[in-house]
Amino acid sequence: MDSPDQDFLAEYKPLHVPHKYDAAASLQDNVIYALAQLEYATTPEVAAKLAIFEPQTDIQIHQQNARNILEGLFNKGLIKGDDEEERQYNLSKILVPNSGKADRLF
Repeated sequence: MDSPDQDFLAEYKPLHVPHKYDAAASLQDNVIYALAQLEYATTPEVAAKLAIFEPQTDIQIHQQNARNILEGLFNKGLIKGDDEEERQYNLSKILVPNSGKADRLF
């Protein structure tokens, strides 16, 4: 039996961040990988990183692809970005471990 929320879950599932660049991977995976390498980046910065991995592709195509993917993920709330004219995106990764402690449950 299919869940009525199945379409929603498929559309808004958490992002998978690839551990390496793979030319055979999806465009979204490669854009996410490039953003993860940069931590915080604008669309042109992500496109420049993609151009390092795939120099045979025109930089304008990298920019168009990166803009489409990043804006789409941002609009879905799957990545964060600021409100500047040239938005800087990030994956909202926790980089500093929590230094607090939890109280005992029992």
